[in-house]
Amino acid sequence: MDTDLDDTFDTAVFLVPGQGNNPTGALSQFYQQDVVLRSEIDRILDEVDHIGTAHGFGSVRGVLLADSNAGDLPPGMPQLATYAAAVALNHMLATAGVRPHAVVGQSLGEIAAFVCAGVLEIAEGAQAVCALNNAFASFDARGGMVVVRADEAGTQGLLALIDRADLVLAGVNTPRQSIVSGSDEAIEALLFRAGEPGIPTLRRLPVPYATHHPSLKPVADQFLADLRRLPQRSLQTEVLSPVRRRAYTDADDLHEALADCVIRPVYLLETLQRFPASPRQLFIEVGPGDTLTRCVRASIPGARTVAPLASDTSWLHAALGTVSI
Repeated sequence: MDTDLDDTFDTAVFLVPGQGNNPTGALSQFYQQDVVLRSEIDRILDEVDHIGTAHGFGSVRGVLLADSNAGDLPPGMPQLATYAAAVALNHMLATAGVRPHAVVGQSLGEIAAFVCAGVLEIAEGAQAVCALNNAFASFDARGGMVVVRADEAGTQGLLALIDRADLVLAGVNTPRQSIVSGSDEAIEALLFRAGEPGIPTLRRLPVPYATHHPSLKPVADQFLADLRRLPQRSLQTEVLSPVRRRAYTDADDLHEALADCVIRPVYLLETLQRFPASPRQLFIEVGPGDTLTRCVRASIPGARTVAPLASDTSWLHAALGTVSI
């Protein structure tokens, strides 16, 4: 965290993360702190748990309110818990009078971004997350994703060197960080070259399958078919998509846009650089961890960021008028 509550800001940009951050215990401090907040968090978790349990994923409550890391989570639970943490934090920020000028969702985070923007209600967003989990499970999706310490051109050069059609660019996060996605065999072929001269630093992401990959069209199609059961309301806040590489409008098919997140790359860097560096603008990570605020600082020199659910939660405690635990 690199900003203080006493600093003024005119606009807030909400950044909603996708997969990769551990959601365990993300809401525990706020839940323990304040009776009013506890009641509101209970209401939100009840809504998500009603949907998650009906789809066989169980309850996110024990994950988000845990005092310590309970180990690996069952399939589908990290995605649902990450979503629930994001929508709960969005509500807490609104309680503190902090509302977004714009919202940027990364991959899975586009679902919660649509809740922030009024397109979906909380239970509907939970249904969308469950639909995504079910679509991946139905096709026994496998593979993995790797962080590459290189820009887009360097990563494309690496892909040409590895020369596997099933290994693709999945995203560009910062001027020096990209993501690649592929089958287990393709990921193994890539990681086998780690440490060789000219090969950038590589780190495998803790995600259960590849995504942002064109081979996942059947997954995207099933996901879209299930999304069609949900309504699409008008955007109440601007949502910028790193996949569509622009702001959404009410003329867009937002169900199709969510399905595109399965098969198309995420250009987060390009999206972040649409925002000018301004001391009166604050980027807030609305979800577990601080992955996206770190990307902002690497992409926009001097940008102000805060990640309320990361290790230092004092900013939001102060905004809510409470005392940090």
